[in-house]
Amino acid sequence: MSYKKIIFTLSFTLFISLHADIITSSHFSDALGFDQYYEIVLPPSYESNPDSSYPTLYFLHGFGADYSWYVALVEVFESMMASGEIRESILIKPDGFVLPYLGSMYTNSEYNGQFEDYIIQDLVPYIDSTYNTVNSPENRAILGHSMGGYGAVKLAIKFPELFQISASHSGPIAFQNIIPDLLPPLLDETGILGYQPWNGVVSLFLYSASAAFSPDVEDWPYYVDLPVDSYGNVIEEVWGLWLLQDPLTLAQNNLENIESTRFYMDCGDADEYLFNNHSDSFSDFLNDQNIHHDYILYAGDHVTEVFNGNRFPFSLAFIENAFYLNNILGNMGDMDGNGIINMLDIMVLIQIVMGESIPNESQEIVGDLDFSGTFEIFDILLLSDRL
Repeated sequence: MSYKKIIFTLSFTLFISLHADIITSSHFSDALGFDQYYEIVLPPSYESNPDSSYPTLYFLHGFGADYSWYVALVEVFESMMASGEIRESILIKPDGFVLPYLGSMYTNSEYNGQFEDYIIQDLVPYIDSTYNTVNSPENRAILGHSMGGYGAVKLAIKFPELFQISASHSGPIAFQNIIPDLLPPLLDETGILGYQPWNGVVSLFLYSASAAFSPDVEDWPYYVDLPVDSYGNVIEEVWGLWLLQDPLTLAQNNLENIESTRFYMDCGDADEYLFNNHSDSFSDFLNDQNIHHDYILYAGDHVTEVFNGNRFPFSLAFIENAFYLNNILGNMGDMDGNGIINMLDIMVLIQIVMGESIPNESQEIVGDLDFSGTFEIFDILLLSDRL
């Protein structure tokens, strides 16, 4: 065999070994009552390392899409794993599409079905029992675009025992902006026949959201209650049902749920639905509560920069950083990095406090137990208290 052929064979084998495994599968959902499809991306080393466990990322698609969309996400995910920018992880893309209004909002609904329960009670346990995952909220992220960005934030707030990392691309995550921002285009789309779901994109979205938040299975022909009357006035009773599913309201009422959650959000400054106002409001709230988060307002519309994959390196890098910090902070005091805390860790910390040793990056994080920014006797006392 020639050297050229050997090199080609090795290069081809290396390329194959670095390629993730993309699988379309399904499982029965008790919440929905039928088989539901999902796409899963397994890391390159998955088959060759059966004893390894991997963090998981759940990506929720947008309104009008299904689990098979967002091919660019998979490409970016594969590329960043191959380059080492992010660790090998498992990506899951569940299906939140439902007829007739093209989106479930990942919410339990008498009309659409129990889509929140599908994600929380069916899919996550199924994935953890079927694949080699790290089953902990610190190693499980949820992200999404548009409707999926909404679902990613809402589910992280409601279920911190499952998700402590959330990333939203162009999500409607602060309902206080929905009526003032979407009422004018809704009325512009509305003709002499009044509100109809097929009048335009805004009309269809509001019918879809109403099917999730305020269904009315007795109200033929559309079986929903819109939050505004024919004059554009808010119907308080219906709006109250919407606020029960509002991420900002949920966060305000459940501060203890989000103290350990890491939030990322971004949105285009020319978003057609003004969802940038939602990100502004949610970021302002997190700032007021001194909850660390990343928020990027970029030049773009609602879909282009997401569909072409340009935004995913930012959210995936944020998630990777959150995985790293969660793993480090979960081992506060493990100075020698062996996975346990014992007297050896105290000895290492004493050497650092006495100036006999220079801490590395991991030790700088796990050894500063009182978060003072310096190593001191208090850190030694706190570490000894952990033994």
